[in-house]
Amino acid sequence: MKTPVDAAGRPGATIALLNSGIDFVFCDLWTLTLNGGAVVRWSGAQIPITFNGNTWALGPAIDRGKISSKRGVEVSTVDMTLIAGPADLINGTPLLAFIRASGFDGARVRLDRAYLPSWSAPVVGTVNKFQGRVTSIKNISRAEATVTISADLVLLNVGASTDYYQAPCLNSLYDGACTVSKAAYTTTGSVAGSPSLTGFNSSLTAVDSYYTQGQITFTSGANSGVTRTVKAYVQASGAISLVLPLPAQPAAGDAFTIAAGCDLTIATCQGRFGNLIHFRGQPFTPPPETIYG
Repeated sequence: MKTPVDAAGRPGATIALLNSGIDFVFCDLWTLTLNGGAVVRWSGAQIPITFNGNTWALGPAIDRGKISSKRGVEVSTVDMTLIAGPADLINGTPLLAFIRASGFDGARVRLDRAYLPSWSAPVVGTVNKFQGRVTSIKNISRAEATVTISADLVLLNVGASTDYYQAPCLNSLYDGACTVSKAAYTTTGSVAGSPSLTGFNSSLTAVDSYYTQGQITFTSGANSGVTRTVKAYVQASGAISLVLPLPAQPAAGDAFTIAAGCDLTIATCQGRFGNLIHFRGQPFTPPPETIYG
């Protein structure tokens, strides 16, 4: 059951409007949270919408498919088609170019419907229609892109056991089983030299490979809010190379935060993090062998 809420979290005012028999208007409110934490809000109306301290600005034209609710564990999805023009930007980058460069990877999307007595009146309340994460880009052209959003049940689509024998640690760095504090191993830095979409020098001075397989999140510049995995880090020039290219060209001086990485070996777990007690690999398991007679 969908429950409407007003600015104080109460359903009464919205229900009263819907039951009043008078004319009212409604619109979609789209909230996108990029994988680095930056939030983008777009109004589905012809005007910006303000509610509960947040403003949904005019953005690209958005056409969405039908939303279906299913019982059980079948994953619900909705298609979101963005028809963008040159004025539709994210961090100064054209929207379609941003999507094409994986800027929406891992993004969370929330769709609410806002109810108003008229377009000149304040929002009475909202109803959450759908929320989930971007799981695929169906198509992208010069004028539009269609994004598939899947409900969070998609995380249950795992085709393997959670535990199996292997030399590397089974934990993900900084997760609840690892217990290492990400904040304790996160530092700030800035881009230096002549950067590219896949690598740049930096102000960092840690030892070689310290940030390899770690995460970097930009806090300023054209990539503000974008997170990428570090492919390699070299101390000599603070050089960082990325697993995936950035959506926009970084510039010298762009600020970022970066967390130490882990290759999931017992040596790194003990030497870098002092966390051997939580290591969940089996590095001393004999490798499979074949005997030829």
